[in-house]
Amino acid sequence: MRWLSPLCLLVLLCSWASAQKMTTPNGWAYQVLQPGNGEPLNSHSGALTHNQLTDINGSVIVSTYQIGVPDYQLISELPPAFQSAFTVMQPGGKYRFHIPMADLKEAMRGASGMSLPGDYAIWEIELKEVLPPLADGARLVARAMENGGGETAFKEFKLQLNSSKAYFGEWEVNQVGYLFLGKGLTEEAITAFSYNVENHPYSANAHDSLAEAYYKAGDRGQAIQHYQKSLELNPQNSNARQMLEQLR
Repeated sequence: MRWLSPLCLLVLLCSWASAQKMTTPNGWAYQVLQPGNGEPLNSHSGALTHNQLTDINGSVIVSTYQIGVPDYQLISELPPAFQSAFTVMQPGGKYRFHIPMADLKEAMRGASGMSLPGDYAIWEIELKEVLPPLADGARLVARAMENGGGETAFKEFKLQLNSSKAYFGEWEVNQVGYLFLGKGLTEEAITAFSYNVENHPYSANAHDSLAEAYYKAGDRGQAIQHYQKSLELNPQNSNARQMLEQLR
């Protein structure tokens, strides 16, 4: 009979443990897809993550992987159930959570009319980095939009962008740009998307978003230029290809 070495046995045990379903302090079922290292998170942290939310049939609801840009969360700003989930994470780890529909609807209460099959959704998240606890810049601008309208929101964006109190990564600025675009504020959207292009010149998504804003503003030349750049950076960008065919 051949015996496994202690190292092989340890690897097998770790693999087995990682595949087991566990529960967060508030009762969510989860699995460790890839173990992390270091101290677990707490509510006084910021987190840079890649994550994807799907329904029970595998349909993607939202995903940072689709555009290749990680998202930032200030843990203390999240609903309590999500804060509880973050306490089991470690930097470098990847996890799969089953979110009860009631908790998901509470977290996404701004998404009116959301209807998903089943009793839960599936949230896969990869904790890329633990960051200082700064406010989420996109949330601040959205709150200003809700309370004071477009002009107030744009002032808040410019104010917080130049401060050290809010986090504005590519994902957050992209959210702000689409917030303005959704309200018909194309010039404000162009300002936000242009900031992303200046700071992330090799991001296909940044150029694609700016091209869309120029298109809606009626600037055909700039739209073509940025769709072309986006396609050069990502030849798989079917949206840019289709828009170029339409504009030319």
